[in-house]
Amino acid sequence: MLKGVLVGFGIMIASLVIPIVHYVAVPLSPFIAGFIGSGIAKIDENGIIKFGALMAGLMLIPAVVILIIKFALGLDEIIGIPIMLGVWVSLALIPYTWFGATVGALGGYTIRRNQGKSAE
Repeated sequence: MLKGVLVGFGIMIASLVIPIVHYVAVPLSPFIAGFIGSGIAKIDENGIIKFGALMAGLMLIPAVVILIIKFALGLDEIIGIPIMLGVWVSLALIPYTWFGATVGALGGYTIRRNQGKSAE
């Protein structure tokens, strides 16, 4: 499952760096990452919520990095953006990521299950 979660997290991070496309890709990235990552992890119905929770847990990393920058370097803003705003935005994205990744994983599981039934 960890491999699927890391692939999903990589998809979310990669969607941030594509110019212009990121306006559409970033809001959809938790769903897409959950869909693709759950297929790689081949999760069952008991692992869907855990998969979403692990992906959301990885979203704590940006908040922690921002806090480390604040306290280690003593900065109050980065590129004109207040540090604490960055922390709050990072924390606000955790439930959004959990919901999107969980729904994406559920969709991926449902499609895999239905393909398995039609093959029989």
